[in-house]
Parts: sequence; structure tokens; C-alpha cells
Amino acid sequence: MKLIRNIVLILLVCSPFLVIGQNIPSRPNPPKLVNDQADVLSPDEESRLERKLVAYDDSTSNQVVILTIQTLEGYPIEEYALKIFRDWGIGNKTTNNGVLILAVIEDRQVRIEVGYGLEGAIPDITANQIIRNDIAPGFRSNNYYEGFDKASESVIKAAAGEYKAPEGYRTRTGKSGKGIGGMIVAFIVIIFILSNINRRGGGGGGFMSRRGYRGLVGPSILASLLGGGGGGWGGSGGGGGWSGGGGGFGGFGGGSSGGGGASGSW
Repeated sequence: MKLIRNIVLILLVCSPFLVIGQNIPSRPNPPKLVNDQADVLSPDEESRLERKLVAYDDSTSNQVVILTIQTLEGYPIEEYALKIFRDWGIGNKTTNNGVLILAVIEDRQVRIEVGYGLEGAIPDITANQIIRNDIAPGFRSNNYYEGFDKASESVIKAAAGEYKAPEGYRTRTGKSGKGIGGMIVAFIVIIFILSNINRRGGGGGGFMSRRGYRGLVGPSILASLLGGGGGGWGGSGGGGGWSGGGGGFGGFGGGSSGGGGASGSW
């Protein structure tokens, strides 16, 4: 009985990951780089953005994906974007050179998620600057096309080393320290969770905040610590690389992200 009780508690701790997976949009088929599920772009605007990003993909293999949804239903945008990135497999599997621009219309939140391979060119501080300077002004006036167009242009320039780094860029705190240190701390957290389960005899209440399951400490800490390790939810998404036929988007390449990027609102 004690074993069963402990298993149930572990499942409860992990429940946000299980639930969030049920709300993630499926990878588009046929594949597209611009996915306006919230319907905030006109067909012409969507087509113009798609052509621009397909041409960029064709010439560099870097994939910039735009996704709009209505609401996160209370889930953290960082976890949602990372799950999308890995499940869809944005970017190339070997170079991880993808970028996801996720806009949540009702919640007025936006996230730029950066693949491993572009984190050097688009560090968190640069992604944050793009949100503040390019996305937010257009979105505040409901001009979503302008925001996406300017943001994607800045992402392209940053990837090419042409984006002007904001002040403080050279002294920023990097994310490279997660590595082994993060894994050690994650292991300690796991031991802490399991020891608490045993001590409390299955009570489980100590892991919950007043916000309910979205305030769980275990998954949030583990997601943050393990984000840079490539494991995460394990949904890198496969894909067959770029087939390139007919001038359209050939498909996602199986890339992944370690949680680099920035979030903001408008």
C-alpha cells in the first residue's frame, strides 16, 4: 500500500507535465512556419510572413516559427513554449538552429524560445530587447503583423551578427552554468521529494501552494534545472529534415531547445 501511495503522489507532482501535453497543438501537417491559430493575421499577412521565413530557412537552414494561440489556460508560457519547440522539432537536429515566437492573445503574453545552436547569437537579453522594441508596440495597437514582421527581421539580423546588442550584453549572466551543477542540484531535489513523501506517509500537501498544481515546487525546479540538458519532456519530434520541394517549407528537422530566450507581455 505504501508503494502505491508513493506512486500516486509522484504522479500528482508530475501532473502539470501530463496535462500540459494534452493542450499542445499538434505539429502542423502540411508543415508551416507561420501558424496563426488565434486568427489575428489576415491571409495575405500570413502568406507574406510565411514566404519570408521559408526563404530564410532555404538560405540558412535556420527555422523561425510563429505560433499564435488564444490562451495558456494558466500554464507558464516558458514550459508551454519549450514543449512546443521539442514536440515539433523546430530547427535542425544536429545544429538546433530554431527559434519559436509564441504569442498568447487573450493572456497578452509572448515568448521567444531559442534553440541550443542560436543561443550564442540570440542570448536572453537580446530576445528580451526584441520583445520590448519590436513585438510589444505593434501588439498594443493590435497590429500583430507589424510585431511579427519586425521581430522576425531582428531575429534574422541577430543570427547573422547584425543586431546591435543592448547595453550590458557583455556582462550578462550566461546560462552555461546549468550543466553538471544543475544535474547535481536536480538529483538533490529528487531525493528531497522522495524523502518528504516517505516522511509524510503519503500526505503530499507540503508540495502544494495556494495556487494548486501550478504552484508545485518539484516540477518547476526540475524543469528549470534540466532545461539546458536536452532531456526535458523528450519530445524532440523527429521530422525528416528539409525536403525543399516546390519552394514551400519542407518540414521541421528535429531540433530542440534548452529553455533559452525571453518572455514578456504587452
